[in-house]
Amino acid sequence: MPVVPTVSGRQVESRGVQSAGLQTFSQPGIGDAFVRAGAEAIDVFGQAKQRANIALVQEASLKLSQTGSDLLNNPETGLLNLKGKNAIGKGHEYTQQFDAQIEQLAMSLPDEQARNAFMQQAQQQRIQFATQAGRYEIGQINAYEEGQFQATLLNNGKNAAALYGDNAAYVLANKQTFQQIEDYGIAHGWSDEQIQAKKIEFKEATAKATAQNAIGANYLQVRQQNGELSDTAAGSRRAVADSGSSDRTRGIRNNNPGNLEYSKTNPWVGQTGDDGRFAKFETPEHGIRALGRNLMSYQRQGIDTVSEIINRWAPPTDKNDTMSYIKAVCEQLGVSADEPLDASNPDTLKALCAAIIHHENGSQPYSDQQLTDGVSAALGLSQLPTKNKRYTGVAWFDALSESDQASVLRQTDALARQQQAEYKTMLDSRVRDATAAYMRGVEFPNPPGEGEFIAAYGVREGNLRYTEFRNLQIAGQYIGSFRNMPTSSITAYVEQLRPDTGETGEGYASRAELFDRVSAAATKVITQRQNNPFSAAVEIGAYKPITSNNPDDITAEVANRFSSQESLRALGINAPLLNSEEAAALAQQVRGTQNVDQTIKLLQSMGEKLPAPAIRQVASVIAPNSAATAYSALLLGTPDNQYDNTRPTIPYSQFIGYKPTMNKYDVAKVILSGDQLLNPTKAMKNAGITPVQLPSEDKMKDAFDEQVGNAFARNPQLRQISYSLFKAAYAGIAYQSGDASTVRTSMPDTDIVADAVKYATGGIYNGFNGGDVVMPFGMDKSTFKDRYTTSAKQALKDAGLNVNAVSNFTPVNIGNNRYRLVNGSGRWATDPRTNKAIVVRVE
Repeated sequence: MPVVPTVSGRQVESRGVQSAGLQTFSQPGIGDAFVRAGAEAIDVFGQAKQRANIALVQEASLKLSQTGSDLLNNPETGLLNLKGKNAIGKGHEYTQQFDAQIEQLAMSLPDEQARNAFMQQAQQQRIQFATQAGRYEIGQINAYEEGQFQATLLNNGKNAAALYGDNAAYVLANKQTFQQIEDYGIAHGWSDEQIQAKKIEFKEATAKATAQNAIGANYLQVRQQNGELSDTAAGSRRAVADSGSSDRTRGIRNNNPGNLEYSKTNPWVGQTGDDGRFAKFETPEHGIRALGRNLMSYQRQGIDTVSEIINRWAPPTDKNDTMSYIKAVCEQLGVSADEPLDASNPDTLKALCAAIIHHENGSQPYSDQQLTDGVSAALGLSQLPTKNKRYTGVAWFDALSESDQASVLRQTDALARQQQAEYKTMLDSRVRDATAAYMRGVEFPNPPGEGEFIAAYGVREGNLRYTEFRNLQIAGQYIGSFRNMPTSSITAYVEQLRPDTGETGEGYASRAELFDRVSAAATKVITQRQNNPFSAAVEIGAYKPITSNNPDDITAEVANRFSSQESLRALGINAPLLNSEEAAALAQQVRGTQNVDQTIKLLQSMGEKLPAPAIRQVASVIAPNSAATAYSALLLGTPDNQYDNTRPTIPYSQFIGYKPTMNKYDVAKVILSGDQLLNPTKAMKNAGITPVQLPSEDKMKDAFDEQVGNAFARNPQLRQISYSLFKAAYAGIAYQSGDASTVRTSMPDTDIVADAVKYATGGIYNGFNGGDVVMPFGMDKSTFKDRYTTSAKQALKDAGLNVNAVSNFTPVNIGNNRYRLVNGSGRWATDPRTNKAIVVRVE
């Protein structure tokens, strides 16, 4: 341990005084003089010692004061920095430390006199220290006990608030806490009034917290259990005397002019008791308020005409003369029985209450101010003072003050209105989805029922909306049936249901309504077929949307659509293969790219899997002015052979006995590239690409006609298409050759013209059997002559004609390597037995 330096104090001792040559003389009275001098010296010494002791005592007292301050105020170990539980028992402990310091300081003093003086001062300091330490400890004990007490109340309150659904457990939790409050109050000297006030404070605070938990869990149940009778699902009705008494003063006597039912579990504000089934109220205004509240609840449910209100209020099943009641109220109000009333309007509600009071009691004895006060309270515009707090039997609700009870019920009303608004929105969304389904003729899963419409819109509007929805469902069923019926059959069916103009009698209204529904459904289906046949095809499942950019997927769906067109036409649906959005997307893939290989891949996929008419339809949609696109698709759709392929293997059946003069891939690439050079897309033009220039139109036509001769004499439309392809091929060859001389515009290049005609037509055989003939693509003249002659002779033989007459006929290409035969006089060769044209196929 470290050694603490100490001071022992000043030491005074007597020593002899040395002097050199002290001489003595005999003097008379010299002894007395020495005595006096010694006494004086001793006195001086005592005074010095006393002063030293005082200084030492003061120093010790200062050290003790510093020690006391450190024991109390040290930031780390001081008593005053110990809080709550940590300070309990520490006052005595710190006082003992203070006492130890007193003893230590006293022992450091030199004599008893100093110690006694120090102890006198230390005793006073100890009293001050012990008092401060004790007072602080007591304060912390009190704070700790108060904190524990408040924490107990808070915890008990939370636990009780979670018991909103268990009345008995909630009451028990409160009783236990009341006992704890009482014990604490007695222990701390509280008065009975303080204890009672604390119990009430806890009860009401816990009840408020419980109310919020209950509302959050099920606000409708809170309103059902604790609202007035008009707030419940069943609502209130006019009470009927058990004995059938017709005492018409009973309502006035009970301050219940509406003769409302009494309820123990859902009492009215201001209810004081019962008179049999009849409620009794504090004042007439409370009774008028209850009547108004009940009428307001009817309006929330959509019961808002005099007929509906009185039928609900005083139904015939309770032996009421309901019709007379309705008539009397209508006369009082000056309205018709089926005219909707706005009960939220104070004047309307007051007049309605007055009319009911008059009919119930034979007179209306209340002043206008009394009616106004009661109606104002019913509408929530004011409150009526009451001496009787409402008790519903729900412990937490009964524990609330009157104002808090009213606040809880207002909150549930607001939530109910909010929930109804949200429910309307949700229901409207479901109805829209259902409408979309029914208008497409398909079923909608879990459609909303009548009860849901009434819950969202009230009785009257809910019933109207549900009736409309049911009509929609029925129309949807007919639409579903009509989807797969021919248009003519739909029209005939509707006409069969049309009521005769002279038809009347029982059931006519329902037949007329049925006709209207069926007619509307038929019109919907037929109009869609006429205005949007593509959507009509999609809705019956004949077409499926194209969602992929994969060429095989696109081709597969187009093939499916093409195969469905005949059956669709039978229904009266002339649907195109592609809608405008799909056509635009496909056109972008085909003509919107300068990567011709990508275009070739897509067109080849289509050409291989789609019949020629389908290809032409697709081409006319995606490239209505581009013969190059359609021609390339048809060209690429032919099977590959051993000379002309892009696949590693081909089936043996596709081997051919001649080598084509042209490669279809090269031809397609040249024609598509040339078409882009001549007819750049809008995007290309925006990028600065301009059409290339060819020789003049007249010179190009002359060059083309010189090559094809009269091959297209009987088909000018095909000639025009071939000429368009010829120009695209010419541009592709000329501008991709790299030779500047080939792009001159003064005169067509004869070599390029010859190749371009072959690319555009497949090849021309000039002067064959007296005419110019378009040969199958890539077939040389010798092969064509041999195979055509063999096939033509067989065709003539099959028709019973002279096979040697084959040279008398010129073949005319009609597409797909097929030829019809025409003689010099322009007559077509026909089978005399069937009168059908003879067609020769060259393969």
